[in-house]
Amino acid sequence: MKQNRRFLVRFPIIICLFTCGLLYSLSQLIERSFEEFSIQQNISELNSVIHSIESEITYFYPIDNREEFLQNLLIILARHQRLFVYIIDDTGKVIYRTRGPILTIAQSQINLDQIMQDHTSTIWETSRSSYRIAASKLVIDDKHQFTTIVAINRDLQLEFIKRLHDGLRLLIILSCIIALLATLTTIYFTQKPINLLIKKIEKINWKNLNSRISTTSVPPKYASLVKAFNNMLHRMEDTFRRQQNFTADIAHEMRTPITNLTTQTEIALNSARTTNEYREILYSNLEEYSRLSQMITDMLFLAQADNKQLIPNLIMIDLHQFMIDFIDYFEPLSEEKNITIKLLGDCKPIQGDRNMISRAVSNILSNAIRHTPINGQITIELDQLSANWVKIVIANPGKKIDEFHLDHLFDRFYRVDESRQRNGEGAGIGLAIVKTIIEAHKGLIYVLSDEHHTRFIIELPTNIQNIGTKETK
Repeated sequence: MKQNRRFLVRFPIIICLFTCGLLYSLSQLIERSFEEFSIQQNISELNSVIHSIESEITYFYPIDNREEFLQNLLIILARHQRLFVYIIDDTGKVIYRTRGPILTIAQSQINLDQIMQDHTSTIWETSRSSYRIAASKLVIDDKHQFTTIVAINRDLQLEFIKRLHDGLRLLIILSCIIALLATLTTIYFTQKPINLLIKKIEKINWKNLNSRISTTSVPPKYASLVKAFNNMLHRMEDTFRRQQNFTADIAHEMRTPITNLTTQTEIALNSARTTNEYREILYSNLEEYSRLSQMITDMLFLAQADNKQLIPNLIMIDLHQFMIDFIDYFEPLSEEKNITIKLLGDCKPIQGDRNMISRAVSNILSNAIRHTPINGQITIELDQLSANWVKIVIANPGKKIDEFHLDHLFDRFYRVDESRQRNGEGAGIGLAIVKTIIEAHKGLIYVLSDEHHTRFIIELPTNIQNIGTKETK
């Protein structure tokens, strides 16, 4: 919140300063351009008048017809109202002058000879006005010299430049104020729905993760953000619910063997027992300890997977021989229900961790035997999907599993029939371990079920180092 407030303060100031800087640069450019244009215009006007006057002097020299000469000068100067002229002969006599400033005074204040030599102009300031002044010398017949001094009044231009300067400064100030107000207004109306959204988000905690923010309560441009947040809440709610269920389930699972241990120990301590009776109690306790140990081992295995610490020890595995060994291993268990296990098909060897894959197949087969009716048949089918992928299908006859349950079979502690006794059914994390192992091998596992069979389908890459994780179907 503090950073947000700092942003709300700094951003308008930055915009205001940027606007001021930009407008100030533009005003300087405008003023400089106008000033340069005025200077060039004045210089051009001064040079034009000097050239015209020198042409008239050359034409009328010797100046016998003074009236016509003066009349022509008046015509020349008629087009230049702010311009003043002095014409001085070689004796220092002023042969022509206009009303206005005494330009001969300028001779003592500025270096006219240097101006004439460089063909430039300069500024001449008096107590009341400012002039741009230029001068020229005209020599006729190598003995008669005429000096022309021309000045143009700059007061109007300076006044205009001053007003332009003041106007631009006022424009900058007003523009900065407007920019500041516009930025603050924009931020206010932009931040208002965000602030309302923040307030709604702040009200959400672990107790009301099922809350959702309506997309109609925010502007359309924030609808995608709200949808993404709602999706995140849904994932958090699901994770939190699963975590709660996981904690409750593991507590329940561990409570059963601990209760059995406590009960059996109390019974044993109530009265004296024979050696055989104590032996039976110890054997019973050993079974419960084994069950607890297996549960803890499974939980540590899943914790490793959750923390990305499950790294397969890769070797090449011949799946056909691998399955034959498994069928022999499960033969005593399957014979109890007169269940046969049949192997079909073949495929290329794959790269994998033998112990992990053994654990995954063992969990699926033991689960299949448990749910197969007496005298049933379980089939294991191997198939080469492509050059880089193989498929393992373990199918067992039995009751159809509803589609709703199929999506949750690999969830931890999930059971299709919650009414069944937990004893003898395991801790409910066997299939979760299977999925973790298959995903560690960058493979895919899913379940299909109909009225006749339930099929666990595993797809594995032949070389997991050269292929990405397969997408879930």
